[in-house]
Amino acid sequence: MSSTRTATLSLWITLTCLVGFGMFVMKNKVQNLERELAQINQNIQDDVKTIHVLNAEWSHLNSPSRLRQLAAKHIDMNQVQAEQIINYSALPFDYEDESNRRMIAQRNINNQAERNRLKKVVRAQR
Repeated sequence: MSSTRTATLSLWITLTCLVGFGMFVMKNKVQNLERELAQINQNIQDDVKTIHVLNAEWSHLNSPSRLRQLAAKHIDMNQVQAEQIINYSALPFDYEDESNRRMIAQRNINNQAERNRLKKVVRAQR
């Protein structure tokens, strides 16, 4: 009877030690995962702040007044005049010979420019 009792007692002590060791290992894994989660959340917060800063910089860099000022400073171009805008019909086509294409294109461009000038005159008279 005493050997059975000793065996049962040693079995319970062994099981208690195994459960205690398992709980210790589990606790350490949970703590490591919580630290990892906290680090990931901190990285997310840092990324969100960085995105906000980048959005603010992007808004500043793309502001129309700034772009207009930079274009005026670095690009020496005049504004597009109405006479420079033509219709698709004013363009020469590939199936026409070279001299005929140039002549047609020039005539179409001149006609379009004249129409644009007339529109401008009519608007000015209103």
